[in-house]
Amino acid sequence: MSEATQLPTQQQRVGRRLGLEPYYTVTAQDSAQLELTSRPEVNRTMALTTIGIGTTLVILGLSLAISGIASAIAGAGFGVAAIAAVLAGLIGGFGYQRIIGGYAILTTHNRITCDRNAGTITFWQDSKIGRAREQRIFFAQINGLRLRRRPLAVGWPLRRITPIVALELTINDQIWVIDSANDPEALRPAAEGFARMLDRPLQSA
Repeated sequence: MSEATQLPTQQQRVGRRLGLEPYYTVTAQDSAQLELTSRPEVNRTMALTTIGIGTTLVILGLSLAISGIASAIAGAGFGVAAIAAVLAGLIGGFGYQRIIGGYAILTTHNRITCDRNAGTITFWQDSKIGRAREQRIFFAQINGLRLRRRPLAVGWPLRRITPIVALELTINDQIWVIDSANDPEALRPAAEGFARMLDRPLQSA
């Protein structure tokens, strides 16, 4: 069962992702409906990096636990082994969480459906970890459609600020992100598709 939300003035919780390249591709389009589907390869790099970090932490925690046991056997005392066990548990637990998080990213799929007949835009998300989610907004509650320049922090471990362009819906005092890229031309198919569906001009900011 999915968790449906139909309160457009609340924060966007599904499908919001900022990046240097489009997260979605237009997979279906006619006079009544527009559908965007996430590109699985975009998640892969982040997911594998997260899983790799988690695996490293688990191995580090296991090594620390073994080292503590070896020290205790060698006569360093129970206190050393206990401290090592606590640290190993914390590091290993955090690493396990990272592995699960990476797998969740790897298996996450998003979809955006703009239905002219129903007058709705629905954001869908499903993953092998956790429940499917959706949020729905209504045409009548949308104030505007725009392309807006905004900064994005990228890179790890050293972060740098890179300008990108986001395709956004303005809904009262909230901003809902459809997609983003460093090249605005990459967003043109989705931007033009939403402009036609909503029968609204595409603004720039």
